[in-house]
Amino acid sequence: MMCPCADMFEMGVKVQVLKRGTMFPMRAAKLYETYRAYKGLDDIPAGERDWLEKNLFRVPLEDVWRQTVDYFSTRDPAQIEKGQRDPKHQMALVFRWYLGQSSRWANSGDPSRRLDYQIWCGPAMGAFNEWTRGTFLAQPQNRRVATVAYNLLHGAAVFQRVNTLRSQGFLVSSEAAHVVPQEINELRSRLGY
Repeated sequence: MMCPCADMFEMGVKVQVLKRGTMFPMRAAKLYETYRAYKGLDDIPAGERDWLEKNLFRVPLEDVWRQTVDYFSTRDPAQIEKGQRDPKHQMALVFRWYLGQSSRWANSGDPSRRLDYQIWCGPAMGAFNEWTRGTFLAQPQNRRVATVAYNLLHGAAVFQRVNTLRSQGFLVSSEAAHVVPQEINELRSRLGY
């Protein structure tokens, strides 16, 4: 699912993230809608502001602004100055705090923020999960770098061989092109290792 990203939030740039098991994409979209609708934090209606503080930030927005000031004071003080002059920029910095923290919560496995996890995910990850469904690689604990790499390389080699044969006029069944993930020892034995 596509949702606003932290570093280019104001421009509406989006990144693809995991939708299942997290509320992050919808919450990030809500922040962007709020950003577009109001001129600053003080313009957000009380009910909406209360919802944001209770459900997303879990602290008052003033506290988030203080944390944002602390963060940028050593990294980029110009952001603070601009945020103090421009309420819209201040709101963007506060909202970016949530977007930035959400990936940290996911990386650290913070159980209290499970619904806020931001996990980047592209179509390749979904295709890989579909390919491994029903095989030993369906379980994440079985996904070792070497095992996955051998399976991907083996699959690519099979597809290349099938395409070469087909381009030369040979009829190759779809079953011959169907590659199922295999244990690394099985692949090594096929390759003569």
